[in-house]
Amino acid sequence: MQEIAILERYKRAAKKLEKALCCPVSYQRPELLKIIPQEILEVDYGCGDPTVYVREGEVVVDLGSGSGKHVYMIAQIVGPKGKVIGVDFNKEMLSLARKYQDEIAKKLGYKNTEFYYAKIQNLKLDLEKVEAYLQTNPIKTAEDLIAFENYVKELEEKEPLIPDESVDTVVSNCVLNLVKPEDKDRLFSEIYRVLKIGGRAVISDIVSDEDVPPHLQEDPELWSGCIAGALREDKFIQAFLKAGFSSVRVLKWEEKPWQVIEGIEFRSITIEAIKGEKGPCIDAGQAVIYLGPFYKVEDTEGHVFEIGKRVAVCERTFRNLKRAFSEHFIFIEPAKPLPKRPFPNCTGMVLRSPKETKEGKWETGIPFEERLKSLGVELKKRKISIVQVNIGNLCNMSCRHCHHSASPNGKLMPNEILHKISELLKKNPGLSLDLTGGAPELHPYILPFLKEVKEFCREIWFRSNLTALADKPDLMEELAKLGVNIIASFPSINKKEAEGIRGHGFYAKALEVLKSLKELGYGRDIPLILMVNPTKPELVKSSSELKSEFEAILKEKHGISFSDLFVLNNAPIGRYRKLLSKKGLLLDYEKLLEANFNPSTLDKLMCLDLITIGPNGIVYDCDFNLALNLPVDGKLSVDSLLTYGLEVLEDKNIKVGNHCYVCTAQFGTSCFGCLC
Repeated sequence: MQEIAILERYKRAAKKLEKALCCPVSYQRPELLKIIPQEILEVDYGCGDPTVYVREGEVVVDLGSGSGKHVYMIAQIVGPKGKVIGVDFNKEMLSLARKYQDEIAKKLGYKNTEFYYAKIQNLKLDLEKVEAYLQTNPIKTAEDLIAFENYVKELEEKEPLIPDESVDTVVSNCVLNLVKPEDKDRLFSEIYRVLKIGGRAVISDIVSDEDVPPHLQEDPELWSGCIAGALREDKFIQAFLKAGFSSVRVLKWEEKPWQVIEGIEFRSITIEAIKGEKGPCIDAGQAVIYLGPFYKVEDTEGHVFEIGKRVAVCERTFRNLKRAFSEHFIFIEPAKPLPKRPFPNCTGMVLRSPKETKEGKWETGIPFEERLKSLGVELKKRKISIVQVNIGNLCNMSCRHCHHSASPNGKLMPNEILHKISELLKKNPGLSLDLTGGAPELHPYILPFLKEVKEFCREIWFRSNLTALADKPDLMEELAKLGVNIIASFPSINKKEAEGIRGHGFYAKALEVLKSLKELGYGRDIPLILMVNPTKPELVKSSSELKSEFEAILKEKHGISFSDLFVLNNAPIGRYRKLLSKKGLLLDYEKLLEANFNPSTLDKLMCLDLITIGPNGIVYDCDFNLALNLPVDGKLSVDSLLTYGLEVLEDKNIKVGNHCYVCTAQFGTSCFGCLC
């Protein structure tokens, strides 16, 4: 209904002026109108002047080009090296625009204009080719319809009217509001698609200050009159951001509304939306300083900039800001090229030391505690939601990366401590329980303990190296009955790498256990999480990247399913520290962790909401602090928590050390996976 009303009204408007279709527009460059025939000028409709923002030499698309006035104005600005494409769905308007192409080209001394018959919400489909096809292939049967649909699909894919990333600037003047609501998302996506990286959409359109009610939207006259289809002013801007544009700004806002209907104000605005770069975040040591006037601003990717502060940004963000907001920032390159590294893939504000840019080298050797002080950050306990219980360092394996140096000679938590933990969980129902070790499977009281606390816990996580379950089918079955989530440590999908850490025979045994767990419903009905650590002194890959690698082997070759994958950087503690020191790699690994410190991880650290209870009942901020014997201040025990409650932990300072760079490196890792 809406499209028909628009077509009919603009057919009439192509022959005779309709004053209700236009707002008063004043042009900053009226001299550009001199060569345009009066017949075009008399039937031109719009609400703004986006032509003033076009640049010499650009390829420009005018959406809803109508009689061609703006196309011919822009043709003079872009010059002989540029090109202007008008797109319209109204044949009468297109005919009028094309009528004067040669005459205007002769006046200019060059021809740089084209006019396409298409819908502006589908800039791939050439409707003139579609009509030519239908002339020789009319649709009479269902088979004809299928053939036509296939032709259209092939035409869009192989011969798009306007190819991807081929346009410098898209302009439009009071046309976007004419597109049906169900097509608007596609319209904004099409504008984004055809623009080059760094390209701009400069759009003048009618917006409303309130939502247009349904009864007005159903009025054909108001639709074709640029009223009923108007987006609310904030939704209009959000539509560009949703389509992927990196920045949007309002260039002009008419203070006086064009029309007021039922108390709703309709006015003209002109915006500029810029298509920024996408892709990986690479840190090359660059920084920016926001110049104000506001205290703090945030971009569309969540980067925060405070006035006067030297903020680290990746290469891509550096270029995007320089393209769009060069007047608002100082752009700082390092004095000498720095070796590139992955940039923390996070939001927030990452500060950069002036020494890095001045001296051209990554700054290292700063104790973690000093790093926090320089950022004005104190890590304090929040409300505890996870109780992690380390049952001891008894294990059936002696893994090379174990920070607890667990082995078959290790010791277990006494039953009396487990009983006290059971009482603690009963007194604080709704907590998550995380069982780790060593190998929790080896504790003889583990199953009675789980049955005792199951009803009081929100969820139970059971960490296993898999091989410790190999000869315990009854335990696996009981864990499944209780609905206990299993986190299965699996350092690498590569057999040689995995066994280099875990020892000969690990890989085959682990696969057999995973198959047994699958039969019990794990990976389908009950969560089965894989936990991956690097097998070399390097940072772990992202969980999304590793997940696809593991799925390619486990699912496709072995039919094994898993629910998710967690990643955790290895801590240079315990047996792993001795191994690195022996190989002369310890210092390099510690520098790697520190060099990739990411402040955006600090408010997501697991130690903020978690406590670890060690085998002797003493409370620690995390499992790494347990390995280093750094108990919570006051040396609290499970007895203390039973007496004073978990609330005694809230707002307590968290004990930190250089091992904290493990969790805060790159995107941040934890016992529960990526932080960012």
